Amino acid sequence: MARVLIVSRTRMANGYVCVGGVDIDNRLSLRLLSQNGGHESASECPYEIWDIWDIDYYLSHRRPNPHTEDANVTRREKTKNVDPQNSSVEKLASALEKYNIPIFHGSLFSLFDGKLKLNDSDKLYISKDDVPDYSTCFWINDKRLLGYESRGHQKYRYNNMTNVFDKPNADKLACMLRRENGLMKLNQYGYTISYVGEAEPLDTIEAGSLIRLSLAHWWAPEDSDDEERCYLQLSGCLIEGKTNGESNASNNEDSLIPIIEKQEQNPEWFEEYERELDNLLTEKARVEEQITALRSQIQQQMEEREIDKLTSSKFQVNYSPAKTAMQFDRKAFKKENEELYSLYCVPKQKEASIVIRKKKRDVEE
Repeated sequence: MARVLIVSRTRMANGYVCVGGVDIDNRLSLRLLSQNGGHESASECPYEIWDIWDIDYYLSHRRPNPHTEDANVTRREKTKNVDPQNSSVEKLASALEKYNIPIFHGSLFSLFDGKLKLNDSDKLYISKDDVPDYSTCFWINDKRLLGYESRGHQKYRYNNMTNVFDKPNADKLACMLRRENGLMKLNQYGYTISYVGEAEPLDTIEAGSLIRLSLAHWWAPEDSDDEERCYLQLSGCLIEGKTNGESNASNNEDSLIPIIEKQEQNPEWFEEYERELDNLLTEKARVEEQITALRSQIQQQMEEREIDKLTSSKFQVNYSPAKTAMQFDRKAFKKENEELYSLYCVPKQKEASIVIRKKKRDVEE
């Protein structure tokens, strides 16, 4: 049994839906299928975005990469609904990242390990010669996405002008220029992402929103010699970004994070650990204070005796005089070169761990 947070409902052909979820107990992105591995019809599928379900499932490996999230559901029971209005993009992203769910920041081209390619129609896709091992992710967009309708389908335009000057697209520059009032002007340009979510699409998705993206099935047009590709699609905007500097999160503490995280207040099994840990941390602080005092005394002696290095039977001590060293300011670089920084950011697998902090009121006492 696992708790699964529903994060998307995607429209499919013939009235079916594809449902995306996050297993917050086992730290997995999922694509929820029936027990037989099929999709449910939109009218019969009970999952809604922001539901939390207790689900039994097993991962299906019937499809090749990148579609590794397929999960056949054998039992399910709805437990609660989540109200995202009291959460912010930052809070939800932080909660999801704790469970190893990829959250990409910045440029569109940082997504899916930087493996996205561009076709002649400015659509992004994955090809079979460079495939990631997952087909869904979350993205906090660095640019506003402008919505528009084309042939009855909602699409979004990601416009950062970079592909105007890419060498493979240099020949397109001429057809992007038009004459208006005697002047040559540059048309709007960018990348197209199809919207496939069930929810009513937003006219504009502001920068800094939390967006769910996915890769479609392997597909190639029947009347084309093109290879099969997985095209990028937008499943939905979970939380809208900030507008005019205002936060979309209230001060209500009933946010999404306490619902996602399993918490147990004052468990009996932890009492013995708590006492031992408290004693050890107190002793550690005392010992570290003594070590700091000894280091200061040794440094003073070495300065007075003008010694740069000393060796004893158990220790070697090196003295370094005060100096100014150059240090890379990562935060400043990220702020001033966000797009370049994002190109070098890749998901990293982290082993399970815990963080133990002394409560502030206990420290003050």
